[in-house]
Amino acid sequence: MKSLRLPPIWILNGFASFCLMLIQVLSGRALAPFLGTSVFTWTSVIGATLIGLTFGQAAGGALADRKSGRRALAQTFLMAGSAALAANFALAFFSARLSTYPMDLAFRSIMLAIVVFTPVAFFLSMVGPQLAKLAVDNLGHSGSIVGKLSAAGAIGSLLGVGLGGYVLISALGTQYLMSAVAIALLGLGVYIGVGERVLNYRIAGFLGVVVISNLLLPGLCKQESNYYCIRILAAGTEEAPRFTLKLDHLVHSYVSPRDPADLGYGYEQVYARLIATRYSKLDSFHAYFIGGGGFVLPRYLESYYPSATSTVSEIDPAVIEANHRFMELSTSTKIVMAPGDARRHLMRNVDEPYDLVFGDAFNDFGVPVHLTTLEFHQLLKSRMKPDGMYALNLIDDSSYGNFLTSMTRTLRQVWKYVEVAPLADTLEPGRNTIVLIASDEPLDKERWLATRPPSFDRLESDDKVIEASSKLLDPAIVEEFLSSHPNTPVLTDDYVPIDRYLAPVFRDAY
Repeated sequence: MKSLRLPPIWILNGFASFCLMLIQVLSGRALAPFLGTSVFTWTSVIGATLIGLTFGQAAGGALADRKSGRRALAQTFLMAGSAALAANFALAFFSARLSTYPMDLAFRSIMLAIVVFTPVAFFLSMVGPQLAKLAVDNLGHSGSIVGKLSAAGAIGSLLGVGLGGYVLISALGTQYLMSAVAIALLGLGVYIGVGERVLNYRIAGFLGVVVISNLLLPGLCKQESNYYCIRILAAGTEEAPRFTLKLDHLVHSYVSPRDPADLGYGYEQVYARLIATRYSKLDSFHAYFIGGGGFVLPRYLESYYPSATSTVSEIDPAVIEANHRFMELSTSTKIVMAPGDARRHLMRNVDEPYDLVFGDAFNDFGVPVHLTTLEFHQLLKSRMKPDGMYALNLIDDSSYGNFLTSMTRTLRQVWKYVEVAPLADTLEPGRNTIVLIASDEPLDKERWLATRPPSFDRLESDDKVIEASSKLLDPAIVEEFLSSHPNTPVLTDDYVPIDRYLAPVFRDAY
């Protein structure tokens, strides 16, 4: 069969670079359901890509000197496409195993990234040196030719990053997008290899079966957005459904839409106790929620405090949509939706001052650091009433305690009083959820202990949860714990070492 006309080498190099950067962006999103999103995940993704690029370019240069031509180029594109197909299978097979294997989180991240994505980067990086060898037929113009190839590669990389991050991942999802990249690379390899006897019928048939199998792999996400892999597990009965909302690898919320007093997590009972300590069911007040998730507490307020106003900043519009579509949140709800980042919402200053603020935007290991800093909390306080109260939950292990002590020190820079509610008599070792309550007015401890919020009515048989929600750490214990961590700083926009603080916590937990 006669060879087909070879596409311009600039386009080929741009397309290879486009696929390489697209897969790099995609790989961070693909690993998030298993490892979360943190500096470790993205460092691992970039590192795995650079490993593939380093060895791939060296191998591509050696191949170009020894075996330059269409046949070698076609084989390289076919191998890149095959590696992209294999990445989906490798992700499905290794992710659950490596994500829970007892090893350091950073090492676990880089190992999974290398196993899944380095082969794709390796073969795609082999393309550039081969194209340069094909293009340079006159050494007098070699500089301009290589420069044009590099420029085409840079343009392709920009398109890969832009289209991948802003359009393609949310439109197709990581699995189908990876399959689409693989099919495009395989198709290009077949086109270039026409007349070069690159494929036989057996190999072509095998690749066809693999492509179809790739497309039939079960999807992990109910919906995949620019921020999360959203998974919703249904339980309960038709009359009393209960949903579990998972954002990436964290169970974020347990939602009982027809029983809003079922708050799920213990820290939400602390929030319910705080609300009831301050307000009766008929009082009017304005609550602000940093993070929506399953909208558990806003649903609770809507049902039991009908005169209250709830404003929710949820960064991911897809999470809001998922609540409406799959978890029975009425589209006519009185909850005020504020899609987007909470810090930007507060900077716009469009609301009346808040009486209560609840922070629930920390997604397991993925902590949005700009919501932890001194500057953020100064901004938040400026949008609250003078007697307003701020409660947030965080995850830490008292065996380490660096995140907890840094957050406590940061809040103390802004508010006069900071209470620590560990859901236990003391700070117990192990990965635990801890609530911090900050205000310029002291918490009424007697009323706190005597309060029975509406959510307690369904907990008569679970006195442990009720008792745990009342626990406030003795100030002397708080001071002693802070003194045992003298080097943890106040968190600022310039210095937020939270990923480093939490790495051992999640290494031990997972």
